[in-house]
Amino acid sequence: MSPKLTMIAIILGAAAVVLSMSTYVVDQREQALVLQFGNPKAVVQDAGLHFKPPWQSIVTFDKRLLESDVPPNEVITKDKKSIMVDSYARWRITEPLQVYQVARTQTGVKARMDDVVRGKVREVLGQHTLHEIVSGGEKEDLRVALMKSIRDRADAGVQEFGITVIDVRIKRADLPQENSEAVFQRMKAERGRIAKEYRSEGEEAAREIRAEAEKIQKTLLAEAYKKSEIVRGKADAESTAIYAKAYNRDAQFYSFTRSLEAYRNAIGTDTRLVISPDSEFFRFFEQSRK
Repeated sequence: MSPKLTMIAIILGAAAVVLSMSTYVVDQREQALVLQFGNPKAVVQDAGLHFKPPWQSIVTFDKRLLESDVPPNEVITKDKKSIMVDSYARWRITEPLQVYQVARTQTGVKARMDDVVRGKVREVLGQHTLHEIVSGGEKEDLRVALMKSIRDRADAGVQEFGITVIDVRIKRADLPQENSEAVFQRMKAERGRIAKEYRSEGEEAAREIRAEAEKIQKTLLAEAYKKSEIVRGKADAESTAIYAKAYNRDAQFYSFTRSLEAYRNAIGTDTRLVISPDSEFFRFFEQSRK
């Protein structure tokens, strides 16, 4: 290659390098900060191809809505209860220059914003009781108001960082592990107390039912005994009347049949009686020999 062509190639190569160092592209999802020897010179938010001197550098920041998962935060409520609050925040970089001046990078400003959000969560929730935080208390929109208050205070606290907090939400609020165990034991004791009350009430009801059943049983038995005695009395009266009628018709025959019945009941196959032969019991035997 001739010296002339070599020189042209060198010039073109140098021009290409200078051109590459003088141009940059801003993505539609980003915004750029132009630096000259570390000092901010301009903020570029328009997407597309842009030009700059070769000695300047570019730092890009995200333009989209960002989400930050804030680490769990211990909060002391108004009624002195300790809870672990897990929250997240949505935010956006609005002033890249301020972000660079405060934290240099997007990651650095995110860490500062997380600190502010945690502080505002403790500040707002600390003004309310655990019942109000968990269930909303007597106001239906209390939890919405709490989230709005945290967002507004956090947004006011990060204005100097060049960002805007769009929203703050609580994912969950749990008691610390040691508190959870204590609450579980209290719940267990409370359920045991309620179960004991139910058992006591059941035993009392059972005793009342048994007492009532025994009372009804005694009443029925007494009534049945009364009726049976009345029937037995009537039957005895009827049998006595029949015996009396039979006796009046033939007293001698009646005595004879009663004696035979007595012999049948008193004297068995192997029965031995030690009795005088002339006793009244054998008087019909004496009569038969005569």
